[in-house]
Amino acid sequence: MGSRFGCGTGLCGACFVLLDGHPAPACDVPLWSAAGKAVTTVEGLAGHPLLPAFVAEQAAQCGYCVSGVLVSAAALLAREPHPDEEAVKGALDRHLCRCGAHGRMVRAVLRAAGA
Repeated sequence: MGSRFGCGTGLCGACFVLLDGHPAPACDVPLWSAAGKAVTTVEGLAGHPLLPAFVAEQAAQCGYCVSGVLVSAAALLAREPHPDEEAVKGALDRHLCRCGAHGRMVRAVLRAAGA
């Protein structure tokens, strides 16, 4: 899947990675500011409960936004293992989904939180 280049301005959420556990738009982060920080891309989430949950809820759709959504969702679950629906919506708010699969993604995150 891999991180995606989307808008190039840090607004769409497609390129999000984790910097020291916090979601950040890779297209808008200067390399010098990432020096010495742990960088996790979507590939670093292999084995995370989010992956089977996204498959079960058919939340991936076209794949444009899903890598960034997964990264943000993983950060949310790391700091809040059992979020409510509003917390999930807030964590995913910055992500532009061209397919309109937001509802499926929210359900997938809630499913992963219950796993």
